[in-house]
Amino acid sequence: MKAHDFILASSSPRRIHMLEMQGYKFSIVKPHADETCLIKDPKKNAKQVSLRKLKAVALKHPGELVLTADTIVVLKDHILGKPKDKKDALRMLKKLNNATHKVMTAFHLGIYDGKKLKTLCAEVVVSNVVFGDFKDADYTRYIATDEPMDKAGAYAVQGIGSKFIKRVDGSYTNVVGLPLFEVVQALSKAGVRPL
Repeated sequence: MKAHDFILASSSPRRIHMLEMQGYKFSIVKPHADETCLIKDPKKNAKQVSLRKLKAVALKHPGELVLTADTIVVLKDHILGKPKDKKDALRMLKKLNNATHKVMTAFHLGIYDGKKLKTLCAEVVVSNVVFGDFKDADYTRYIATDEPMDKAGAYAVQGIGSKFIKRVDGSYTNVVGLPLFEVVQALSKAGVRPL
Protein backbone atom coordinates (compact mmCIF):
# COMPACT_ATOMS: atom_id res chain seq x y z
CA MET A 1 0.00 0.00 0.00
CA LYS A 2 1.41 3.36 -1.06
CA ALA A 3 1.72 6.12 1.53
CA HIS A 4 0.27 8.58 -0.96
CA ASP A 5 -2.41 8.66 -3.66
CA PHE A 6 -0.70 11.11 -6.01
CA ILE A 7 2.25 13.44 -6.47
CA LEU A 8 1.72 17.19 -6.27
CA ALA A 9 4.26 18.70 -8.66
CA SER A 10 4.45 22.02 -6.84
CA SER A 11 6.26 23.56 -3.89
CA SER A 12 3.55 26.22 -3.39
CA PRO A 13 2.65 26.31 0.32
CA ARG A 14 -0.86 27.49 -0.63
CA ARG A 15 -1.55 24.50 -2.89
CA ILE A 16 -0.09 22.11 -0.33
CA HIS A 17 -2.23 23.58 2.46
CA MET A 18 -5.47 23.45 0.44
CA LEU A 19 -4.99 19.78 -0.47
CA GLU A 20 -3.92 18.83 3.07
CA MET A 21 -7.03 20.56 4.43
CA GLN A 22 -9.15 18.26 2.25
CA GLY A 23 -7.44 15.20 3.73
CA TYR A 24 -5.55 13.99 0.64
CA LYS A 25 -2.46 11.80 1.00
CA PHE A 26 0.16 13.04 -1.48
CA SER A 27 3.87 13.51 -1.86
CA ILE A 28 5.48 16.72 -3.07
CA VAL A 29 7.98 16.94 -5.91
CA LYS A 30 9.24 20.31 -7.08
CA PRO A 31 8.94 20.38 -10.87
CA HIS A 32 12.15 21.47 -12.55
CA ALA A 33 10.49 22.84 -15.67
CA ASP A 34 11.02 25.98 -17.71
CA GLU A 35 8.23 28.40 -16.75
CA THR A 36 9.05 30.95 -19.43
CA CYS A 37 6.53 30.74 -22.23
CA LEU A 38 6.33 32.94 -25.31
CA ILE A 39 2.75 31.97 -26.20
CA LYS A 40 0.76 35.22 -26.20
CA ASP A 41 -2.64 33.64 -25.49
CA PRO A 42 -2.77 33.58 -21.65
CA LYS A 43 -4.85 30.36 -21.37
CA LYS A 44 -2.56 28.48 -23.76
CA ASN A 45 0.46 29.92 -21.92
CA ALA A 46 -0.66 28.63 -18.50
CA LYS A 47 -1.66 25.27 -20.00
CA GLN A 48 1.74 24.87 -21.68
CA VAL A 49 3.66 25.57 -18.45
CA SER A 50 1.43 23.19 -16.45
CA LEU A 51 2.01 20.49 -19.09
CA ARG A 52 5.79 21.02 -18.92
CA LYS A 53 5.61 20.48 -15.15
CA LEU A 54 3.60 17.28 -15.71
CA LYS A 55 6.17 15.92 -18.17
CA ALA A 56 9.10 16.88 -15.92
CA VAL A 57 7.72 14.98 -12.92
CA ALA A 58 5.63 12.14 -14.42
CA LEU A 59 8.45 10.84 -16.64
CA LYS A 60 10.66 10.46 -13.55
CA HIS A 61 7.89 8.73 -11.57
CA PRO A 62 6.32 6.07 -13.83
CA GLY A 63 2.99 4.67 -12.65
CA GLU A 64 2.37 7.61 -10.31
CA LEU A 65 -0.60 9.96 -10.69
CA VAL A 66 0.73 13.53 -10.95
CA LEU A 67 -1.10 16.84 -10.36
CA THR A 68 0.40 20.08 -11.68
CA ALA A 69 -0.80 23.67 -11.82
CA ASP A 70 0.26 27.06 -13.12
CA THR A 71 -1.44 30.30 -12.05
CA ILE A 72 -1.13 33.57 -13.96
CA VAL A 73 -2.57 37.06 -13.55
CA VAL A 74 -3.84 38.69 -16.73
CA LEU A 75 -4.72 42.36 -17.24
CA LYS A 76 -6.06 43.26 -20.69
CA ASP A 77 -4.43 40.16 -22.26
CA HIS A 78 -1.08 41.09 -20.68
CA ILE A 79 0.40 38.49 -18.30
CA LEU A 80 1.70 39.84 -15.00
CA GLY A 81 4.27 37.47 -13.53
CA LYS A 82 6.05 37.63 -10.20
CA PRO A 83 7.67 41.03 -9.51
CA LYS A 84 11.41 41.29 -10.12
CA ASP A 85 11.84 43.81 -7.29
CA LYS A 86 9.86 46.28 -5.13
CA LYS A 87 9.70 48.87 -7.91
CA ASP A 88 8.22 46.25 -10.27
CA ALA A 89 5.68 45.23 -7.58
CA LEU A 90 4.50 48.84 -7.28
CA ARG A 91 4.22 49.12 -11.07
CA MET A 92 2.00 46.01 -11.17
CA LEU A 93 -0.22 47.06 -8.27
CA LYS A 94 -0.72 50.51 -9.83
CA LYS A 95 -1.87 48.80 -13.04
CA LEU A 96 -4.34 46.62 -11.11
CA ASN A 97 -5.68 49.59 -9.13
CA ASN A 98 -9.41 50.26 -9.63
CA ALA A 99 -9.57 47.69 -12.44
CA THR A 100 -10.75 44.14 -13.11
CA HIS A 101 -8.22 41.48 -14.01
CA LYS A 102 -8.33 37.73 -14.58
CA VAL A 103 -6.60 35.00 -12.63
CA MET A 104 -6.13 31.81 -14.65
CA THR A 105 -4.99 28.49 -13.27
CA ALA A 106 -4.22 25.65 -15.64
CA PHE A 107 -3.95 22.23 -14.06
CA HIS A 108 -3.12 18.77 -15.35
CA LEU A 109 -3.65 15.33 -13.92
CA GLY A 110 -1.67 12.63 -15.65
CA ILE A 111 0.29 9.40 -15.41
CA TYR A 112 3.26 7.97 -17.30
CA ASP A 113 2.85 4.23 -17.79
CA GLY A 114 6.47 3.67 -18.85
CA LYS A 115 5.69 4.08 -22.55
CA LYS A 116 3.29 6.97 -22.90
CA LEU A 117 2.17 10.01 -20.89
CA LYS A 118 -1.59 9.84 -20.37
CA THR A 119 -3.37 13.09 -19.54
CA LEU A 120 -6.49 12.39 -17.50
CA CYS A 121 -7.49 16.03 -17.12
CA ALA A 122 -6.28 19.34 -18.58
CA GLU A 123 -8.33 22.36 -17.57
CA VAL A 124 -8.04 26.14 -17.23
CA VAL A 125 -10.18 27.90 -14.62
CA VAL A 126 -10.70 31.67 -14.85
CA SER A 127 -11.76 34.06 -12.06
CA ASN A 128 -12.30 37.82 -12.30
CA VAL A 129 -10.79 39.94 -9.53
CA VAL A 130 -11.88 43.54 -8.93
CA PHE A 131 -9.42 45.85 -7.18
CA GLY A 132 -10.61 48.94 -5.30
CA ASP A 133 -9.13 52.42 -5.66
CA PHE A 134 -6.02 52.92 -3.51
CA LYS A 135 -3.14 55.36 -3.29
CA ASP A 136 0.48 54.54 -4.12
CA ALA A 137 1.32 54.91 -0.40
CA ASP A 138 -1.08 52.05 0.43
CA TYR A 139 0.72 49.79 -2.03
CA THR A 140 4.17 50.92 -0.84
CA ARG A 141 3.28 49.96 2.75
CA TYR A 142 2.03 46.60 1.49
CA ILE A 143 5.21 45.95 -0.52
CA ALA A 144 7.26 46.67 2.65
CA THR A 145 5.72 43.50 4.18
CA ASP A 146 7.44 41.46 1.38
CA GLU A 147 4.23 39.44 0.87
CA PRO A 148 3.85 40.37 -2.82
CA MET A 149 7.39 39.49 -3.83
CA ASP A 150 6.81 35.84 -4.84
CA LYS A 151 3.22 36.23 -6.05
CA ALA A 152 1.96 36.57 -9.62
CA GLY A 153 0.47 40.06 -9.97
CA ALA A 154 2.27 41.13 -6.76
CA TYR A 155 -0.52 40.34 -4.29
CA ALA A 156 -1.90 37.50 -2.17
CA VAL A 157 -5.70 37.25 -2.03
CA GLN A 158 -5.47 35.09 1.10
CA GLY A 159 -3.06 37.43 2.89
CA ILE A 160 -2.59 41.11 3.66
CA GLY A 161 -3.35 41.88 0.00
CA SER A 162 -6.99 40.87 0.53
CA LYS A 163 -7.77 44.44 1.65
CA PHE A 164 -7.34 45.66 -1.95
CA ILE A 165 -9.89 43.25 -3.38
CA LYS A 166 -13.40 44.55 -3.78
CA ARG A 167 -14.80 41.36 -5.33
CA VAL A 168 -13.93 37.97 -6.76
CA ASP A 169 -16.23 36.61 -9.47
CA GLY A 170 -15.66 32.89 -9.84
CA SER A 171 -13.52 30.48 -7.85
CA TYR A 172 -11.79 32.08 -4.86
CA THR A 173 -9.42 29.10 -4.42
CA ASN A 174 -8.40 29.56 -8.05
CA VAL A 175 -7.11 33.04 -7.14
CA VAL A 176 -5.19 31.49 -4.22
CA GLY A 177 -3.53 29.12 -6.72
CA LEU A 178 -5.64 25.97 -7.13
CA PRO A 179 -9.27 25.73 -8.29
CA LEU A 180 -10.25 23.26 -5.58
CA PHE A 181 -13.73 22.36 -6.84
CA GLU A 182 -12.44 21.38 -10.29
CA VAL A 183 -9.34 19.63 -8.93
CA VAL A 184 -11.38 17.56 -6.46
CA GLN A 185 -13.73 16.54 -9.30
CA ALA A 186 -10.78 15.51 -11.49
CA LEU A 187 -9.13 13.52 -8.67
CA SER A 188 -12.46 11.83 -7.91
CA LYS A 189 -12.84 10.77 -11.56
CA ALA A 190 -9.32 9.30 -11.32
CA GLY A 191 -10.43 7.29 -8.27
CA VAL A 192 -8.71 9.46 -5.66
CA ARG A 193 -10.85 10.58 -2.73
CA PRO A 194 -9.75 12.36 0.44
CA LEU A 195 -9.90 10.71 3.85
